[in-house]
Amino acid sequence: MLIIKFVTVVSLFILVLEFLLERLVNRLRDDFQWLITHKKDFIPELDPKGLDKFMVDGFDAELGWVRKANTKHTELGRFGNTEWHTNAIGARLNPGHEELPTCISCFGDSFTFCRQVNDDETWEYYLSELTKTNVINWGVGNHGIDQSLLRLKREHQKYPTKTILVGVVPDTISRILSVWKHFYEYGNTFGFKPRFFLNENRLVLINNPIDEKQKFFQLETYLEELRKNDYFYEHKFLNEIISFPYLYSVLKNPRRNLPLLYWNSMAMICDNPGHYYSLGKQKIMDINLEWRLKLYKQPDVVELLNRIILGIADYAHDNGCNVLVALLPQKDDIIQIKKTGHFYQPMLDQLKDRVLTVDLAPELLEAESLDEFYSDDSIYGGHFSRFGNELVARKLLNVLKDRHFI
Repeated sequence: MLIIKFVTVVSLFILVLEFLLERLVNRLRDDFQWLITHKKDFIPELDPKGLDKFMVDGFDAELGWVRKANTKHTELGRFGNTEWHTNAIGARLNPGHEELPTCISCFGDSFTFCRQVNDDETWEYYLSELTKTNVINWGVGNHGIDQSLLRLKREHQKYPTKTILVGVVPDTISRILSVWKHFYEYGNTFGFKPRFFLNENRLVLINNPIDEKQKFFQLETYLEELRKNDYFYEHKFLNEIISFPYLYSVLKNPRRNLPLLYWNSMAMICDNPGHYYSLGKQKIMDINLEWRLKLYKQPDVVELLNRIILGIADYAHDNGCNVLVALLPQKDDIIQIKKTGHFYQPMLDQLKDRVLTVDLAPELLEAESLDEFYSDDSIYGGHFSRFGNELVARKLLNVLKDRHFI
């Protein structure tokens, strides 16, 4: 009899806890997109107005997204508001240099586009100043080096240059595994992209599956393909989504879920919500860094990254161009290297006799004040500040001169 009562009480307690946890999780999800739930994130509902804006501002059928021609945007940097502009061909504006001869074009992610600084504070601008030429900036925020390879092939045919620079953050190793960014960067529901696979050591391209507007509203038709081709659906998304039974979902990944639930609950009830919200975001950044470290230890993933980089080198060779690939580490990359060693150096060592690479980590590791080279005060650090971009330009100039590329 006592056993029956005990089981009944425990069962009732679990049911009540399950009910309360379900209410809490779904309430917190409204304010924190990384606390993903089955209800809102397994098949997310797309915002029609947001999609209309994305189609005008950024959609690209081949690459997924780009910076459209003749656009601009204001964002906050370390020293206040900054503003970027694109020119008539969709490259970043390079004031005072666009009428000069062009011999260098640059492709890559937001560290090449140079977010959080003005148009005359990018490393391409400073490199233009140093070389007295117009260095074209084709960088696009959140692009993987796979998308950079595809854009290189598209734009360089129309606007050829003798030298090609490709600059990416080390986290590009995660980006090359995505087809739908939502499976890794939760809430990035418009972020569909192509990706490469390796077949007998050859790159095989899977085209962007959502390459026209109507397909955004037919996601269920493409879900099986998206889930099959996106590495993070199985390895990350399914392990982090919270669904019924909620108690089990939370406790199967306690190191992630319990801090996020606590910090976001505190943000909801305390007078200083920003502090607790920032702790939650920092937890997400820490998890992403852990993924980066893990992926650089997986030979098959590193080999895919290497083959894409060699694909860039092959394109340059076939078109009679010089090529340089630059690794532009984020602030948390440098902090991690100081703690545990250079985690992407083995990848660079594999490429050293096959393609010219440049790593900005050594210069940043020597800096007395790392903060001045980045654009905000968080542990993540944001993008390079104008001082960071000046450092990049000087480093690249030395390499270009040493190799007689200029």
